[in-house]
Amino acid sequence: METIKINNSVFLIPPSQPKLQANCAKEYGQFLLDCPPKLTILEAQAGGYLKGNKADFAIAISRPDRVFTINENFTNEPFTELWVIPVAGELKDQFKGPASMLLCFLMHRRSKDSFAGLYNHFAHRAFQQWCEEGMLGDPKEFCYEAIASVLRNYIFCAEFQKVEGALGTYWFIQWSYRNPQSDFDKDALEAAELIRSGAESGATIHWVTNETYERWADNANKAAPVFAPVSEAEARASLQPDNQQVLPQGKRR
Repeated sequence: METIKINNSVFLIPPSQPKLQANCAKEYGQFLLDCPPKLTILEAQAGGYLKGNKADFAIAISRPDRVFTINENFTNEPFTELWVIPVAGELKDQFKGPASMLLCFLMHRRSKDSFAGLYNHFAHRAFQQWCEEGMLGDPKEFCYEAIASVLRNYIFCAEFQKVEGALGTYWFIQWSYRNPQSDFDKDALEAAELIRSGAESGATIHWVTNETYERWADNANKAAPVFAPVSEAEARASLQPDNQQVLPQGKRR
């Protein structure tokens, strides 16, 4: 077991790497911590595994998307892997005082897209700044450093949102961000930066490596999917509003 102490705040690095699950099934829409598989929501609640529908985090690690095969429901599916320190919500409230711990969890589908949307926003803003400052240096490195600065300086907020779709009710995580509001927020950001820089140098990589995730990545089929060719007419038809006739080129009115 490891701990990081920043000022009056203490952060636990657990030896067994607790897994934070974002369960988006229709009866859930909540975070679960180290929950055994296939429990009903009542069983999860009785076992103390439910941890609320919102949380604020300092993000230590955000890994590029990887393809995982977890079970028959998640086969060759891209996930984003996050290592986070909760600073607000039930995940934080399990610890009294200025204390929290490092957790890992995976996001997929719409939750993953919501998080990626924040990164796209930061990258777009950074690229605009690079252009305005004379296009000096490597724009990729400039944008990378801008995103790293965001992780160092902002708290990320996750809240489950309910959606009524064609297949019924489901949930996804809507992401936003805010400035640190307390000394504990600032200490958590500093601890996350220590973990991130240590992992990049290899000193703390074992803190943010999950054997289960590595096995799921190994289970995935690494072969690229083969897609059937699409004709020009099919491509143009896919862009038309519903029920609008697609006219051949040269004969549009």
